[in-house]
Amino acid sequence: MSKDLTLPGSEMPVIDENRLMSEFGGDEEILAELRDLFLDHAPPLYEAIVAAVTSGDCESLVKDAHSFKGACATYGAPRLALICKEFEAWAKQNNLESIRTNLHHLDNEYRAVFEAIGSIGVR
Repeated sequence: MSKDLTLPGSEMPVIDENRLMSEFGGDEEILAELRDLFLDHAPPLYEAIVAAVTSGDCESLVKDAHSFKGACATYGAPRLALICKEFEAWAKQNNLESIRTNLHHLDNEYRAVFEAIGSIGVR
């Protein structure tokens, strides 16, 4: 049975800039390096998740969703991390139907994160 993903409202930002600034002491150089690492690692992880969903490979999906969740949490993308957490849990249950039903949420949030990265104070 397919489950719908319930996303948080606007109280949870796409990018938690305040957390990033406080966690890294406002060090713009460290934040820029972290951003660049995220921008390098996020696309292959996202593509791996989509490929695993397409092929029905729950084992890879568990691993890839877990890795992407960590990258999102580290960079301060809590909404995308939450989606990855749900995908990881569903993949552990072999619940591809729920993942496929909610794949558009992953795609939308992924795009929102990349848009938000360009508009925050980290350059």
